[in-house]
Amino acid sequence: MLPNSVECHLVDFAAMHLGAVPFTIYNSSPPAGIRHQLDNAAAKIVFCEPSLLDNVVAARALGLPELEKLVVVGDPADGGDLTLAELEDSPQPDFDFDAAWRAVGPDDRVTLIYTSGTTGPPKGAEWAHRTVMAQLRALGAAVPLPTENVISFLPMAHAGGRLTSHYYTLAHGATITACPDLRQLPVYLAAVHPDTLFAVPRLWEKFQVAIEAMVAAIEDDQERARAERAIELGTELARAESDGSSIDPELVAEQRQIQPALVPILARLGLDRIKAAFVGGAPSAPELSAFFRAVGVPLLEAYGLTEGSLNIFNRIEEFRGGTAGKPLPGVEVRLGEDGELMIRGELVFVGYRNDPEKTAEALDSEGWLHTGDLAEQSADGFIKIVDRKKEIIINAAGKNMSLANIEQTIKAESSLIGQVVAIGDGRRYNTALITLDPEAVPLYAARLGVEISKGADLASIPELRAEVAAAVERGNQSLSRVEQLKKFKLLPVAWMPDSDELTPTLKLKRRGIAAKYGAEIEALYAE
Repeated sequence: MLPNSVECHLVDFAAMHLGAVPFTIYNSSPPAGIRHQLDNAAAKIVFCEPSLLDNVVAARALGLPELEKLVVVGDPADGGDLTLAELEDSPQPDFDFDAAWRAVGPDDRVTLIYTSGTTGPPKGAEWAHRTVMAQLRALGAAVPLPTENVISFLPMAHAGGRLTSHYYTLAHGATITACPDLRQLPVYLAAVHPDTLFAVPRLWEKFQVAIEAMVAAIEDDQERARAERAIELGTELARAESDGSSIDPELVAEQRQIQPALVPILARLGLDRIKAAFVGGAPSAPELSAFFRAVGVPLLEAYGLTEGSLNIFNRIEEFRGGTAGKPLPGVEVRLGEDGELMIRGELVFVGYRNDPEKTAEALDSEGWLHTGDLAEQSADGFIKIVDRKKEIIINAAGKNMSLANIEQTIKAESSLIGQVVAIGDGRRYNTALITLDPEAVPLYAARLGVEISKGADLASIPELRAEVAAAVERGNQSLSRVEQLKKFKLLPVAWMPDSDELTPTLKLKRRGIAAKYGAEIEALYAE
């Protein structure tokens, strides 16, 4: 129960060398959620920093008979059994460290990753050492991995965070810089200049807003025009490359000439040394990757899941926007009769902790992992994730539609949009709840000549509403008639991670949203 700290990585590596099974719990978890995971894992030792201790003590009070020690990482605090410093100062003189790590085998468990819990209590996906090694070999054969610097900022309770900032560095020798507060990530990026970066779509969207704002702030008109043209032209070329369309050599030459106008902006953000950047963990629009490839950051869409690691990737030179890419080396894929994506390989998880029934539902007798995601595969092997099986809706006329496709299409039309939640299951037409991106609001307000007072209801500002409405209309043009949004409700709030609306990894909690905003949803269907 630690943030992304140096101690979190050290304790995890130490436990791993002993053959113990370290895992991390989201720091925002309430006592009942902490208790569920500790009890399911039969955890014997908890490492916790003082600021998180109260919730762990409360979880312990709910009944954790297996828990033997609560170790405080920091100054002594009430409720802890000892501190990490005290533990370090009391070594066992006869302990044979070499024998301990040599006794660890490929099939021994290396960690648990608990699922997001969008459909019920989180399940503990067990990974073996071979799971991680297979992941490292597969990715190392396909894309550049970090050899210089990475920033540990995604929670270690998240599969992507654990893989990209913890295990990759161990194999490839990169330095880990621990960023315990996500709000400080821009400061760390500017200081570290990492050579790879994995982030969820929401963070890349924030980086896009920052780049757009920095370009708009360039005082010299000629330089600003060069930067804007570099983005416009780069986006056009990125889309053409992705689509396999013919590319005008003169445009390529112009792009190479004006691309340096964007380098100082990337350097200020700390994105100028990235060899490969990855986006995953939630659906993202192809326009996002096109934008970053345009500015000089090779952003690659990818696919993975808690039970299957990261298994499908675009490559630097083999890329198609709007798809997850192609299977990594050693990964087999096939589609079920209903289009469900199934994968098989050494990087698939072992099973769910103490839940053979759920394990049997996910892993069949031939070793195929049933992902629960619907997909399509092109003739040349690129895989596109359509939606979750449980998030395909059927309207009143019997038409099947993908919520994710509708949401991504609308959201891609404006960086002012924070979240889109499409609604329409069993309804006559589709509607949506939409939130604003609070970081993009000042940029758009400046563009639109709007002054915003502190505490203002942003959703009621006509100019911002008009911008969102225009984005919805543009997005509707890319959707079939039955998929289009007929109405939307712009909410005056911003949704935070690990809230009623979002999981810690920023996935939508559709049931929670439907319950909380039931009145707003019904109003969208009122005559």
